[in-house]
Amino acid sequence: MDRTSAQALMVRLRGRLPSLSPVERAVAERVLADPAGAAALSISQLAAEAGVSDTSVTRFCRTVGLRGYPDLRLALAAAQVAAADEFAVRVGADGDIAAGDDTRTVVTKVARLTARAAEDTAAQLDLDALDTVVDALVSARRIEVYAAGAGAVVAADLEYKLQHLGLVCAAHSDVHRALMGAAHLTAADVALGISYSGRTPEVLDPVAEAARRGATTVALTSDPGSPLAAAVARVLTFAGRESELRTGATVSRTAQLTVVDCLYVRLAQRLDTRAADALDRTHQAVTRGRTPRRHRG
Repeated sequence: MDRTSAQALMVRLRGRLPSLSPVERAVAERVLADPAGAAALSISQLAAEAGVSDTSVTRFCRTVGLRGYPDLRLALAAAQVAAADEFAVRVGADGDIAAGDDTRTVVTKVARLTARAAEDTAAQLDLDALDTVVDALVSARRIEVYAAGAGAVVAADLEYKLQHLGLVCAAHSDVHRALMGAAHLTAADVALGISYSGRTPEVLDPVAEAARRGATTVALTSDPGSPLAAAVARVLTFAGRESELRTGATVSRTAQLTVVDCLYVRLAQRLDTRAADALDRTHQAVTRGRTPRRHRG
């Protein structure tokens, strides 16, 4: 397994933690806590340290898309080489952001984590799924985006970018408005739900309503095994980690915006002259709107 594939596997594994069974989660947490150390263990040693059976370790490997334990060891070793300086932002963890860190240290660590979130997201992003979603957006009569909490910022950014390209798009962070919008969608439309966990009711409900109306449904989530991912036709995942200091919310937003930017650029490429015309009209309209006007005395 090459370094990029191994890195992508580790990112997906973090995202899938909430959806794993308790036994599989125990193996995943042991692996993620010390990838290099886990790579040096036999299957029986890893099972013992995770408090599970050898069979459970094998089942875990297959759950995450590997043929068996040898593949996992190779992936862990490759990921460790690719990300030797990897760190997570959690209070109290060695090398992570701590409550007593000074300003320079906090800024440095946040900058590193933000950059890493974008890199990890790019490494694990399903390119075929990305292009399939672009195809759906290009031909959509109407696009609706549903989010809540911090995801609302990402939804608003996607709405802005799609409108900039001349596409009809509305973003909703209020569940009642989202449900009203979803109730009027058809098979010609696209509904996209944004949720870090993939378990946010305010996103799940309007996405389900949109699906009932025949709209093409898309999820943007960190967990490909979440209820949101299971409820939609297409899934786009991103890398992100929550923390006790809620720095994860910032990192998740960066990762989500990375996917949004990829969608935007691919859409602009697909729309070609149509996008250029739309951008030009938008620029002219905004420029005219900023022109100072003389007040009559």
